[in-house]
Amino acid sequence: MSHHVSHHLSRRLTALAGGLAISLATLCVWLTLFAPAASANKYCGGQHLSNFEYCRGVERNLTGVEGYGEQHSVCVGIDAISGHCSGGPHQIARFVWGEVIFTDPWIEDNAKGETVVYGETF
Repeated sequence: MSHHVSHHLSRRLTALAGGLAISLATLCVWLTLFAPAASANKYCGGQHLSNFEYCRGVERNLTGVEGYGEQHSVCVGIDAISGHCSGGPHQIARFVWGEVIFTDPWIEDNAKGETVVYGETF
């Protein structure tokens, strides 16, 4: 009798393990297909920065950043990674990481004096 019970229990555990494996595989496929991607979001829009001051946006999924300053050039980047600088007022500075990364974007006043900055992630 105990042999019959252990055989029945073994079959139930095998079926349960198979169902769990299928559920995990389905979850992995779902997460791959529907994971949030990077999208355009503004940060530090309209902020007044002066004398090489930084403004940092909140962490988010992104693949790059861009921005400009109204009065003079700015530099943009992500986290502690150096980015790129614009050539002057109202010229876009753009830095592309190339793959989705969860980090914070930044924009920096790139001259003495004050400028109003506008940043965007993508």
